[in-house]
Amino acid sequence: MSPIAGIISQNDGGVTTQVVSMLDVMQPDTSAVWVITDSHPAKSSRGTRKRQVLAQLSLPLGVRPLEQPYFDVSEGTVLLYEGELYNSEELSTKLDMKYSLSRNSELVACLLRREQGTLTTRAKSVLDVLDGSYVLVIEESGETVIARDPMGTKPVYLASDAGVLAFASNKRPLWQIGMSNVVPLRAGTMAIVDETGVKIENVFSLVDEQSKINDLSMAVDCYQKALVLSVEKRLVDVSEVGLLLSGGVDSCLLAKLLADLAIERGINVVAYTVGVRGSEDVDNARAFAQEIGVDCRVRELDISEVEDYIPDVIETVEERDFVQVEAGIGIYAATEMAGQDGIEVMFSGQGPDELWGGYEWYPKILEAEGYSGLCQRMRDDLNRADVETLDRENKIAMVHGMEMRFPYVDPAVVDLAINVAPELKVDSPDSLGKIVHRALACEIGLPEGYAYRPKNAAQHGIGVHSVLKHVAAKNGFDDELVASLGYSSDKITLEKLGSSSRYGYKYADESMWQVSQPVQFFLDVTAYEHGLLNEAERTRIEKFVERLEA
Repeated sequence: MSPIAGIISQNDGGVTTQVVSMLDVMQPDTSAVWVITDSHPAKSSRGTRKRQVLAQLSLPLGVRPLEQPYFDVSEGTVLLYEGELYNSEELSTKLDMKYSLSRNSELVACLLRREQGTLTTRAKSVLDVLDGSYVLVIEESGETVIARDPMGTKPVYLASDAGVLAFASNKRPLWQIGMSNVVPLRAGTMAIVDETGVKIENVFSLVDEQSKINDLSMAVDCYQKALVLSVEKRLVDVSEVGLLLSGGVDSCLLAKLLADLAIERGINVVAYTVGVRGSEDVDNARAFAQEIGVDCRVRELDISEVEDYIPDVIETVEERDFVQVEAGIGIYAATEMAGQDGIEVMFSGQGPDELWGGYEWYPKILEAEGYSGLCQRMRDDLNRADVETLDRENKIAMVHGMEMRFPYVDPAVVDLAINVAPELKVDSPDSLGKIVHRALACEIGLPEGYAYRPKNAAQHGIGVHSVLKHVAAKNGFDDELVASLGYSSDKITLEKLGSSSRYGYKYADESMWQVSQPVQFFLDVTAYEHGLLNEAERTRIEKFVERLEA
């Protein structure tokens, strides 16, 4: 794990002090800090008057050497690579290297050097051959590119103001230096920064081929091969991994694959489960882990513990959105346990709902809009997985000093799923969905009770959803207060960060999926009091805070 940050300025005056301020809030337990000023390694992180400063923090991960920036003073090239590169051996072989490159940044720099053309052209050619989970930054001759992997499995954020472009692996460093409008660089895109400003280009796009896989057995077989390869390459150079286990089909299927593959490699697997006392997920996860012989660490929360986690989760995920916070609480508590156990790599089961048709509202959309409408909704949800699920879980893992890995959204798995006929995902308005996914679960040995367990969102399965209403009421946030102040989340929210709140509630039980106004108001005030959020949201919330205090 090697979070990055940087400032590129077109103005007079140095920016090193601002970068140091960014680094101060990024990661306290860092083994090394690398600072590059105008393509040169900085002799000191303070006192220089440079207009371009790039930085990378390095934390140990297993037996691997610390990742660090690549820089070539003679060529004026700097390259930062944050994340994992799964085909490094293959790329080294193609390069005919006479020695092994221990750092990803050095290998990618070698690939870049062999390409011809502008920096943007060469960067795109290199990105096309990388198989990894990454953010890549390249600076050369006054031009900088910042690129994110095809599925957005590593976060990076941008902000620009008055001739200054800043970026970082999370938002708080950018807020720290006064940037008021921080936005994510989206999955599969590249930011190109030069003297003319900032331009965003798409580098990768999801390809929907004309020929579809229409045979269930063929789809299951292809899916199994792709998923096994995805898991295998994420088990390299580790001796122990953690897993977020809910007891649903997604995490259970992944747990079974991990258990089988890890045992062959002598890798220890530990499952982590969190829920409110008496919640459904805790019982299911504990029973399943015992059934497959995986150690399962369980924590059961009471209402006060859920309340205590709320500010920590808001600060970590850097969002006040109801869906983001309620879904983040269980993940935060589970990764906290894993961090205390010394786990450095955690596996997440995110992805199958968007890929295989698992959301509760998809069958109803099929009924109302047909397969064209269903496919469009699923594609839109998949395109938003970076900002709605992956960024949240990555940042939670990061704050606990670990890598989060997402085998279900490996590009090969995604390409396969996109090209399986939708009839093999959701086949009727009464369907449970994820037909191929559930069939694979049975194929590898999951009991039907787990393979065909109905979809239940994590925040509902662990009991957090209902508890948040009690917490908000306890703090005085109820329907009467909301009405008296004229509060509505729609007056604050610039972008809803969950398919349930964007549209899903219209097709499902609104009492379960509609955003609770008192809870959202409570979260808004909490985020405001902790000095988070972009300026536009803070300004909107401030009006209601003033009324609340009047």
